[in-house]
Amino acid sequence: MSYSDLDEILEGCRRSNRSSQYQLFSRFYNYAMSVAYRYVSNTEAAEEVTNDAFFKVFTKIHLFEPRDEGGFRAWLRRIVINTAIDRLRSSINAPATQEWRADMDSPMESGIVEQLTEEQIFSLLDQLSPAYRAVFNLFVVDGFSHEEIADTLGISIGTSKSNLARARSRLKTLLADELDLSYNV
Repeated sequence: MSYSDLDEILEGCRRSNRSSQYQLFSRFYNYAMSVAYRYVSNTEAAEEVTNDAFFKVFTKIHLFEPRDEGGFRAWLRRIVINTAIDRLRSSINAPATQEWRADMDSPMESGIVEQLTEEQIFSLLDQLSPAYRAVFNLFVVDGFSHEEIADTLGISIGTSKSNLARARSRLKTLLADELDLSYNV
């Protein structure tokens, strides 16, 4: 899609034109679903997050400025992530968390992840608790700092670090089971 086509569609969305909204939804649905699926555990939940995110996009489209760094795709990504996190926040009454200790950091062996298919990676992430999965995705995939994660999720920085360390540890164990490798966890 060219920039001028997208600009025209976005202008139509600002005027609440249903056809423009449908075009925007159709063109970015798969992208939004892939972002949402990283944070929630199943397709149905990802669809709900995606639909909620597009509702926010259509009601807040006047706030989007094309000069924003990263453009519309980055703006949509941020809305989808925040919508997924809002959903996780409401579904997690007492997340399993523990303050971070320096001995929790352990590097993952290189080369292992490259051997996995996308389906295997999603399957492994689905086995993490919602709190661990959220922190892992925010830190590793989306590049948030622990300070940003703590602010976004309403947890302490230490809890963010702990959840990341525990997510990595759990993923190492799951990887060992998945690939029949021996790890000293």
